[in-house]
Amino acid sequence: MNQTRLAAFDAVMYGVEQDPVLRSTIVVMLVLDGEPDLEVGVARVERMTRLVPKLRQVVSGTSTSLLPPRWETDPNFDLNYHLRRYVVPVEDGTLRPVLRIAEQMAEQDFDRSRPLWEMALITGLADGRAAVVFKIHHSITDGVGGMAMAASLFDLTREAKLPEGPDPDVPDPESRGTAGRLADGFQYSAVHQVNSLRHYSEGALDLLTRVVRDPSGSLAEGAMFASSAARVLAPANEPMSPVMKGRTLSLELDVLSVPLADLKAAGKTVGGTLNDAFLAVVSGGLQRYHALHNAPVPDIRVNMPVNMRTDGNSEGNSWVPARFLIPIDIDDPRERMKVLSPLLRHARSEPALPISDFVTRRLIQLPRGLMTKVAGGLMKGTDVAATNVPGPPIPVYMAGTEVLAFVPFAPKGGAALNVALMSYNGMVYLGVNIDTGAVRDPDVLMVCLQEALDEVVAVGAPVVDKAEAKASKPVKKAANKAGKKAKAKPKKAKSS
Repeated sequence: MNQTRLAAFDAVMYGVEQDPVLRSTIVVMLVLDGEPDLEVGVARVERMTRLVPKLRQVVSGTSTSLLPPRWETDPNFDLNYHLRRYVVPVEDGTLRPVLRIAEQMAEQDFDRSRPLWEMALITGLADGRAAVVFKIHHSITDGVGGMAMAASLFDLTREAKLPEGPDPDVPDPESRGTAGRLADGFQYSAVHQVNSLRHYSEGALDLLTRVVRDPSGSLAEGAMFASSAARVLAPANEPMSPVMKGRTLSLELDVLSVPLADLKAAGKTVGGTLNDAFLAVVSGGLQRYHALHNAPVPDIRVNMPVNMRTDGNSEGNSWVPARFLIPIDIDDPRERMKVLSPLLRHARSEPALPISDFVTRRLIQLPRGLMTKVAGGLMKGTDVAATNVPGPPIPVYMAGTEVLAFVPFAPKGGAALNVALMSYNGMVYLGVNIDTGAVRDPDVLMVCLQEALDEVVAVGAPVVDKAEAKASKPVKKAANKAGKKAKAKPKKAKSS
């Protein structure tokens, strides 16, 4: 049977889009060093749709149903509909023309009668480069799963070759009719209730056993869990930022990049991680932005997904949202990372984070309008969303071209902006998705984020003795002269 119900979290992300501000669209931009082989590229995409059934399925269900919608194989699946091509005029050598197309794709809703993804090839860029923009609905997969899902598109060498081995069979479309769908719904409800009862019964038995063995410890653990649950589930209808207030469908996408080793080194100076340095960049950028608007604020609310994936399955979502406050009133970047590091560790290990699954399961049993209102109350008060997804550590190739840059743009999900980090081949790319109704001067915000990135990276830079630096100048000049004679390599992607 080619029908399954959306998992609870996927169903909520799909359902809350009754409020379009809460759309859950992921966009990824790849910059290539040339134009890909179309035959090979299309064959690779075709194979990916066979390996990942949801890329050939539509979501079926009604807004009045109290059951999650179903995935059903699209009887009219047409690969050509999902593949687009654009040729842009070479302007100033930046990626701005590609970002404009990516913005338009991100702003447009999906045709809900078709599978929820699109891909565009963009040619005509400077130096013969090209780009691919991939748009997919979050209900299909999350960032980590998306990287696994897209693996079939890439090679480890430049050779453009068609997929090896037989393609998986295309699933046959199946329509169960009204009676079949009713039967399926009753069966799902019965199985769901039995599983829920068993799950909570096992939990209650485990709790009772621990209370008998360690009464005082269990009480303390219970109090800690209750406190954690209060933080995780606290409504947040209003953002904390006094300037990033509005929420609209309008957006602007932009990119920052930095060597991976530099950002890691910055975090390491305070005994922290890449993620600590990343959040220090976000915090420092927003501190600057609020100061420029004469609206300093001590804290903002962040939504950061915590990956819970434990298997190799690329479909669906396996994360829970961690919402917490971070300070944006610390001037020194080193001190900022010191403060953020324990905050992040605590937020990612909240005892009540798994309760999100319980809440999500209750949400999908509400009428769609009420579910949207409740979920919106947990989402629209977020000032900034931030996510970190590891990409390939080595260069990958797509249909005969090298991928120069891998840039993610995660959904805002009710926040004023989402800053998404992806590491790829020794670089870090920050894809910034800005709601221009909340941030009316996005160019100013990007300058603030760039300055914060520079100051955080400077923390991890080695200290060079001035006399030593002066003595090394002739060596550097000779190296530069020799470098000019060397064969030019493909240029790295430029951001606007």
